[in-house]
Amino acid sequence: MYELVTVLGTVSTITVVIDLLLIWFWYAHHQAYNASPAEGLPKVSVLVAARNEEQNIGRCIHALLSLNYPKDKLDIIIGDDSSEDNTLREARHAAKGSTQVNVMEISENLGNARGKANVLAQLAKEAQGDIFFITDADIAVNENWITGMLHGLKPGVGIVNGVTAVEDHGLQNVDWLFAAGMIKVITDLGMPVTAIGNNMCVTKEAYESVGGYENIPFSITEDYELFRQVRNKGFGLVQLMKPEVLAWTKSIRGIKNLLHQRKRWMLGAVQLPVPVVVLLLFQALFHWMVVPLLFIAPYLGGSILLFKMLVQIFFIIVIHKKLKLPVRWTSVLSYEPYSFGLSLLSSIFFLIPAKVKWKGRKY
Repeated sequence: MYELVTVLGTVSTITVVIDLLLIWFWYAHHQAYNASPAEGLPKVSVLVAARNEEQNIGRCIHALLSLNYPKDKLDIIIGDDSSEDNTLREARHAAKGSTQVNVMEISENLGNARGKANVLAQLAKEAQGDIFFITDADIAVNENWITGMLHGLKPGVGIVNGVTAVEDHGLQNVDWLFAAGMIKVITDLGMPVTAIGNNMCVTKEAYESVGGYENIPFSITEDYELFRQVRNKGFGLVQLMKPEVLAWTKSIRGIKNLLHQRKRWMLGAVQLPVPVVVLLLFQALFHWMVVPLLFIAPYLGGSILLFKMLVQIFFIIVIHKKLKLPVRWTSVLSYEPYSFGLSLLSSIFFLIPAKVKWKGRKY
């Protein structure tokens, strides 16, 4: 029994210590990107791949048309990915009367690309900008999104990530913001982990250096694969954390859809560098270790869990402060049991040999 308590206590404690050290070191040494973009705003293109998004595409296009950026230096290209609903019709309706928006029907595959990657590959062929901004059809971006993201494009940087929040589900919102915060921490410490496919920009130079999506290996986590290929070409990545780059998405409805989303993310995560995978492994093991410990050695298990929750709450509040968002205390205080349940179910679902279902397709 003593040996079991030692193992459970050690693993769960290491997880908390890792979190604490990462957050403390980042908080003391993180980089800020507040400089103005280079003189002479560049020509940019916004690329949106849309599939089965008839309820959201209008909102997305209206937000893009409200961007605070010179109209002669901005083109917006929407690609309908063989939607099974009225996405194409709604996109054309929202874009009606605008010379900035080009709505395309995508029905053929280009090179290695499939799904979202295929749509983006074809939109990039039409893009006129020197920088490609990529978001999703269920996203509404901030009006200062373009200029905000340009702040991160210092020399040598190929990809800049923004931050996405969930507008209609408090717990999913905390989960997304916590994940974005940890990505920011690890990136600022010199270990960038991924691009954020619903809120990012990539320079045309970096994108073309890898031959575009049509010439890189296909992945259902297309943003991570592009990041990996661009990094291999020597380009850097910056993760921003400020209100100007904050975008809002809709929540995932239904536990089954949420688990498919998590499995898709986890398939990408296992391809990360070994040190990062080890960090994620400790995170994944925490609840498996601390819950048995609560029954075997309740004072020890309770102390470790309480300390983790306090560190976590502090970090979540810091993220909210940086993004100038109000703290929803009910969601923040409920996040630990939500995280435990989701982590447990996601781990089980990941091990089930079933294909990932996303946007009506199986991968």
